[in-house]
This record gives sequence, C-alpha cells and structure tokens, in this order.
Amino acid sequence: MAHLTKTGLTAGLITLLGLGMATAQEFRLSYASPYGPTHPYGEADQAWIDRIHEQTDGRVEITPFWGRSLITSREGIDELAAGVADMAYIAPIYASSGYELSRLSPSFFYGYEDALDVLDVYLELWNDFPQFEEELDGVKVLGFNVGTPMHLMLRDRPFEQISDLQGLRIRSAVDYVGALANFGAEGVTMPMTDTYPGLERGVLDGVIAPYEALRSLSFAEVINYYSELPHSRGAYPSRAMNGNVWATLPEDIQQVFEDNTLWLTMTTYELAQGSEEAGRAYGEEMGVAFNAVDDSVIAEYSEAFAEPARATAQRLDGMGLPGTEVLERVRAGRD
Repeated sequence: MAHLTKTGLTAGLITLLGLGMATAQEFRLSYASPYGPTHPYGEADQAWIDRIHEQTDGRVEITPFWGRSLITSREGIDELAAGVADMAYIAPIYASSGYELSRLSPSFFYGYEDALDVLDVYLELWNDFPQFEEELDGVKVLGFNVGTPMHLMLRDRPFEQISDLQGLRIRSAVDYVGALANFGAEGVTMPMTDTYPGLERGVLDGVIAPYEALRSLSFAEVINYYSELPHSRGAYPSRAMNGNVWATLPEDIQQVFEDNTLWLTMTTYELAQGSEEAGRAYGEEMGVAFNAVDDSVIAEYSEAFAEPARATAQRLDGMGLPGTEVLERVRAGRD
C-alpha cells in the first residue's frame, strides 16, 4: 500500500457498491452521507465529487445522497459493505461493535491540543500497523477525518484549576466521564440536542463541546465562559468505496481517487476549522469570555486518562491487536 502522511498522502480505501458502467468509459457511482450538503463534511464531499469528475475527464459521475437517506453514522461501514451505495461517509469510531482498533484507539490521544498533530501521528499508525486497514476489510478508504479538540463551556465561572471542577454537572461524552469523576465532577451523557435547555435551566453547569457548537447549537446564549481544556477526538477513516466495486475500476481511475485522498482529508479539515473559527467569533459577539488553561493544569487533567488508556490497550492486546504498541507510539508523539 502507498505510504500515507499528512503532507504526502496517496493511499485510499474505497468501497463502491452497485457500480454501473453505462459505457467502457463512463462510471456512474452513488455516494451516501449522513450529513447534509451545507455541513462542512458535505461541502468537502461536493468539492471532491466535482474534482473527481474533472480529473477523470468526465468519465466518473458521482450522485450524492445526503442526510441519512441511504446510510447512518453508526452502521455506515456495514451498510456500505452491504451495497446500499457505491461510496459512503464512514465513521468506525462510532460503530456499535467491531472495528476495535479504529474505535478504541482515539482515546489514546488524550492531551493533544492540535488536530493536525493527531492526524500526523494517526497516518503514521495507519502506515505502520496494517491491522487498521485489515479490520476494514471489504472497503477501500479514500479519506480521513480528524476531530478538532473540544473544550469546557461553563455557565457561572471559568475553569482555571482542577479544583474548579468540584461539584459541577457537565454534559460529556462517555469517554470523559471517568476523568471528570476523578476530580469531583459529574459527567452527564445526555443527547447534545437536550443540552441547551439543561444549561438554560441550570440543570447543567457546563458542556464539553467544540467552538462551533457556540453557534450551531446556540450554546453562546446559555454559557458565559469557554475554557480551553483540550479533549482530543482522534482521527479515523471517513470515506470509503465498496471493495468489490473498487476492484472493477481501471487502474487510471483508481489512481485519481488515491491521488485525492490527502486532498479530501485536508479539505475536510480546513472546512471544519472554518466552522470552528466562525463559532468562536460568534461566541465573542455574544460576550462569551475565553480563557487559556495553564499547561500544568492540562497535564494534571490528562493524567486521569492514562490508566483507562492502558487498560484499553491491554484489552486490544488480548484480541491479538497491537494495543500497547499503538498506545506507546501515540504517547511518544505527545509526551
């Protein structure tokens, strides 16, 4: 497989289901996404669709199906492999089961503050540990996502030191509940859509969310402080084609897709980052106070994730996967 790096990515896994060839030089493909065309991921997809069409001299025509009309977030890989579309947005980190290395290793990136650092390390892992690709057997990956870090939004006071967490009720992803409990806070795993009224009524004291949620979920209306305590979200394969369909494509068409893997990855990141910047700007307009958190406090907080990460690595080891090796590589990039 081609060597992948953020600055020289030329590999992809694509799963094309139901590929139809109208002529020997015409490939009509379907693309399914749980997102809409105005979401940053959808905007990246549409630009990619247009780019593939242009770079294949019109030989490849891709029809998108947006908004979960064909595919869901949680079971996207399985649905793609089953033939619901030729290509799709996938998110193995959200799968209900399976894809253990992809699904569990993002927790190893605790304390990372820069999404591009996460992406660099992840792509090295993808190159060096074939088990990442092997567990996605049946699909050909064409692009990757990296989540921008989430931070701590609070109603009544900023977070500046660990003791500030004592007694708070914070809407949190399940991955962060244990760390919050270590420092006297309660992590609440409610749907993000229910978080606004919880903050508004004071049922919640805060939420762990990214800058963009200040605008997209209107959190800037119900919180007053945004403390930059990073919660990394890791990276993952995000677009793919059915492997059987991929195998039917001529090599020159395959090469166009592979040559655009980095382009799609970075375009997705850049558009998502633009949404983050717009969210922060909106928060500033709404009077939200932003504060950086001291590095020593970040380090102390991050240590709460160390033991669970080691336990996860050992669990992966027990499955015959390189959990501890991957953990050590990830921590070497941060520590």
